[in-house]
Amino acid sequence: MGFDVPKAIKRVTKSDLVALSDKARALHLGVGRRSDWLTGHTADSSAGALWAILRESHPQLSYRCQIVIRHRGDGVENFLLDLLPEDLQRLPDLPEEGLVQLARWALSYVPVSPLPTEYMAEWDRARGHERA
Repeated sequence: MGFDVPKAIKRVTKSDLVALSDKARALHLGVGRRSDWLTGHTADSSAGALWAILRESHPQLSYRCQIVIRHRGDGVENFLLDLLPEDLQRLPDLPEEGLVQLARWALSYVPVSPLPTEYMAEWDRARGHERA
């Protein structure tokens, strides 16, 4: 995350994203998903999370934001969208329970590290098996 971006993680709904995508496209800002795609592919009742990762200055001051929101299936969409500062500020902060859910979801995708080789060798010796 950049040094000069807001730190808050915002709550965003499907309808917010549809409107923000249309606005970004009209202003020639970065649009990771067009509004028609969002309408057809994200769950109707879905609420996602959005946070600024980079401050942009061209074609006008905006924040490049990363967004995660539930897909119509059982997946999650993760994409970028540029927002004007006032649009980012207008969105509500993600409540504490939402932050915990987001952290748990994100951490569930971090793979468990394998045991170090020396631990495995010790384990195999203790069980009476030698590794080649």
